Amino acid sequence: MSLNTSLILDGLNKSQRRAVTTTDGPLMIVAGPGTGKTLTIVRRIALLILQGVKPESMLAVTFTNRSAREMRERAATLLGIEASKIFIGTLHLLGLKIIKEASSTDFTLYSREEQIELVKTLSKKNNTRAQDLVEKISRIKNLVDPLDAEIKGLFDEYELELKKNHAVDFDDLIRTPITILEQNPSDSFVSKFSHIMVDEYQDINPSQYRLLRLLAQKSGNMCAIGDSDQAIYGFRGANSSGFLSFSSDFKNAATVMLTENYRSSAVILLASQSVIKNNQKRIEMAITPTLGQGSRINAFSLPDERAEGELIVQEIEARIGGTSNYQMSHAGRNKEGSSESFSFSDFAVVYRTNAQAKAIEEAFSTSGIPYQIIGRKSSLQSRVLKETIAYLHSLANLDASEPGQSEANEAKLLISADFFDPRANVITLTTMHTAKGLEFRVVFMAGVEDGLVPFTLTKSDLDIEEERRLFYVGMTRAKEELFLLHVRNRFLYGQRISLLPSPFLKEIPDDLINNSVVPDKLKKKKEPDKQMGLF
Repeated sequence: MSLNTSLILDGLNKSQRRAVTTTDGPLMIVAGPGTGKTLTIVRRIALLILQGVKPESMLAVTFTNRSAREMRERAATLLGIEASKIFIGTLHLLGLKIIKEASSTDFTLYSREEQIELVKTLSKKNNTRAQDLVEKISRIKNLVDPLDAEIKGLFDEYELELKKNHAVDFDDLIRTPITILEQNPSDSFVSKFSHIMVDEYQDINPSQYRLLRLLAQKSGNMCAIGDSDQAIYGFRGANSSGFLSFSSDFKNAATVMLTENYRSSAVILLASQSVIKNNQKRIEMAITPTLGQGSRINAFSLPDERAEGELIVQEIEARIGGTSNYQMSHAGRNKEGSSESFSFSDFAVVYRTNAQAKAIEEAFSTSGIPYQIIGRKSSLQSRVLKETIAYLHSLANLDASEPGQSEANEAKLLISADFFDPRANVITLTTMHTAKGLEFRVVFMAGVEDGLVPFTLTKSDLDIEEERRLFYVGMTRAKEELFLLHVRNRFLYGQRISLLPSPFLKEIPDDLINNSVVPDKLKKKKEPDKQMGLF
């Protein structure tokens, strides 16, 4: 099938068509959850090629290798071999290519573990303190924090050791290309890319912002795609102000809003919009549902984390058809109002911290339910790991003469979100952060308690708006059903604590949610000792 305009625009709504056909000059695409942004980006790439733009002169930046692979696969379906000529990948992978092209010597990429070991040696600090220092160094390199006198000595020693070992760290993959392009504005990468598209633009940090501005300084054809309501990486130094101020950064920028949601039921959308509208720092837009009304959100108050895990198992087994003895007493029960069958991959459990996963794992292990935890390497995820490394290898053009070593510039480029295998027929367990970009028919949000959501248990500085955005991201992963679970008593960080429901729950209108309480189990009274009879 030959590529033509009608084929490219086929099936797109009015806003998507405008985003696709606005091909000259800067463009900001504000894309709400489930509004088809990946589809829009791929169709825009296709139209640019049809208009005569060379594939190799296009740059599509994503924030995870997982989403880059998905975008490349969709582009290949539409464009065939032409898709392989487009650089679709993370900024860190692009930075690696820039450094390799500018350097005549080999270098090593340090992993976070190797960074910590180096800082431990230099500072004579324990592992926890060394991790804190590495985070501080990272924030300095990403232009988030200034280089102050307190850490300057260690920072200089650290940089010297990297240089002696012909090594760079993860943050240098952005920092070093900035230096290269600033010192040589006519660098081939500046002139190479005539059109740049950046997904999740709201989550770029100051150094990434500077690199992108350098890359776009000649053409000015920058397309920023994002959603201020899904900016959730402030703790890493990301700053959504770059997205909010895009129009002032790029003069005469056009703006297109994608507001038609093709993922979630109307109830889930209305509930999530009722929560996020309480934030002030956002681009206001009303997301329009295109699917049915759907069932109400189910909120449960539970005694403890064990009861939380048991309820999740029961609800999954009720829809799957059962995996343990529970099915025998609930045979034939299925999702209310639906005769459709479910598979394990239709379900996800989303939580605020990794510490919450243990109790849920135990419940699944007891019931025999298969699961994967995003960010944890396992045999289930070995296939997607190998495929992603092969994908990175093809983009980075690394030396194939040392495959073992190459596999080890590439494994270090992976982040926790890259270990998710969407084809595995298992339940997905994930934090709210790594759930971003995913969707499931049924989502259980565990630990919706004040202290976890918003998170205040181990940190004093609270960005309530970012915490609300995290909750919003978790809610909008659900397509058909959403469960919000909170416990009254939880064992966490070595102690048992009493918790109240999250204040965000009060922001959901009563007519969109069913509230249920699972009572505490009554303790049996100890019967008095009875004297044994003779007979």
